[in-house]
Amino acid sequence: MNNYPRHEVGVLKALLLGVLFFFSASAAADQFKPFTVKSFEQIKARYAGQELLVVLWSVDCPPCLVELDFMRRLVELNPELPCVLISTDLINDSEKSSRLLEDFGLSGTESWMFADSFVERLRFSIDANWYGELPRSYFFDVNNKMRSHSGIVSKELLAGWFTTPLVFE
Repeated sequence: MNNYPRHEVGVLKALLLGVLFFFSASAAADQFKPFTVKSFEQIKARYAGQELLVVLWSVDCPPCLVELDFMRRLVELNPELPCVLISTDLINDSEKSSRLLEDFGLSGTESWMFADSFVERLRFSIDANWYGELPRSYFFDVNNKMRSHSGIVSKELLAGWFTTPLVFE
C-alpha cells in the first residue's frame, strides 16, 4: 500500500493528463507552419522555377474534405509533386486539422495554418481577388505565373495546368 493520500494521487493524475494534453496539442501545432502575411511570398520564393500546387482548405468545409481525399491520391501517385496545403483555420486550434491530415494520409505534406485572426489580411496577401470561398487552389508554372480555382479541382483541370505528366490512377 502506498503512503500517498487519495487526493494527492488524484491531483497527480490530473497534472499528468494536463501535461499529456499540452504536448499532444503542441505536437499538432508543430505539424503546421504559422501562415502570416509574408508566408505566401515565402512559399512562392521557395518553389520558384517549379510547378507548384497550393490548396487552401478548412475543417468546416465539406467540399474541402472531398478535395483532401483527391489530394491524398494525387500526392500518393505523384510523390515528387510540389504541393502545399494551407488551412484557413486558426493555428491555435490545430488539433482537428492535424487529425484530418493524418486521416487523409497527408501529414507528410508541407502544411501551413492561418496564424492571424484578421483573416481578411491573410486572404489579401494570397490573392486580392479571393473572398474566402473554399476549397481554393493555386497553380504556379515554372515562370511563377499564378492561376486560381475555387471549388474542387478535377483531373482535367490539373492535367491542363501541369506540363509535368501526372498520374491519377
